[in-house]
Amino acid sequence: MDWGDDAVGPLCAAALEERKIPAVVLSGSASELLEAWREARHVIVVDALVTGAAPGTLHRMAYGEADFYPERTRSSARGPGLAQAVRLGASLHCLPETLVLLGVEGADFEWASTPSAEVAAAMPALVEAVAREWQALVKAARPQARRA
Repeated sequence: MDWGDDAVGPLCAAALEERKIPAVVLSGSASELLEAWREARHVIVVDALVTGAAPGTLHRMAYGEADFYPERTRSSARGPGLAQAVRLGASLHCLPETLVLLGVEGADFEWASTPSAEVAAAMPALVEAVAREWQALVKAARPQARRA
């Protein structure tokens, strides 16, 4: 991929699909995100972040928790993105029941470049974190067995 560290989403989606975990790659525009979330109960967003942490650091943020700062994603480089979608979705009361942001601290966002060594090294852990989050959501969504 030639998006530098912004490639974390598509790279993670490809790895998840190999594990039979559903994934959708979106551009990150606010309108596209809100449309995709319209019928979704549970959403996991994967993106590159810039928080000042060391490149390759993994982050987990859940909507409703004090440390949820979606404006740290790189979507803003492509226009109004995740932070705007969350603000608008919250004001319209149309956010998914669960909204989790899993990201990796980026270092290189140059167009026509490959992911930095730090981000490439963090990809297996990111994919595993998303898979665990997804499995927990699936497990929680299953109806509890009735006891006789």
